[in-house]
Amino acid sequence: MMIIKTVLYRGFFFLFLAFSIYGQSENDPSSLIGITLTELIDRFGIPRQVYPVRGADVWQDDVVFVYDSGDFFVVGNRVWQLRLRSAYNVRDGDTKAAVTRTLGSGMDYEGFTLYQLPSRTWPLMLRINWNTSGRAAGIYIFRSDF
Repeated sequence: MMIIKTVLYRGFFFLFLAFSIYGQSENDPSSLIGITLTELIDRFGIPRQVYPVRGADVWQDDVVFVYDSGDFFVVGNRVWQLRLRSAYNVRDGDTKAAVTRTLGSGMDYEGFTLYQLPSRTWPLMLRINWNTSGRAAGIYIFRSDF
């Protein structure tokens, strides 16, 4: 009887753990990095707007798909960067102090702060841009190997 209870408890624990991990990856916006164009449109529908962004070099050119939830930067057939209105309990307009309370200390640069995110298939970063009033004015998640 004790063995059966132990097996059942362990089974429930692993089932709970599996659902927790699955739920986190589904709710984690960094999981959208690397999705294909087809997956993007299947998930979010037709974008409100599409526009090009010219880089300093040809290989840095992007096509941006604009949705209510954010902007998806596509190279080739995959999303490599997101610009979101909110992520990780941070919103555009939050003060730097509020962001630091939420996310902790990041790597500060003039005009933005970087946070390293857990890597998936590639390294990932979170960038918070600051306006002249010291408020968040852009929340980006991107592949840092680009």
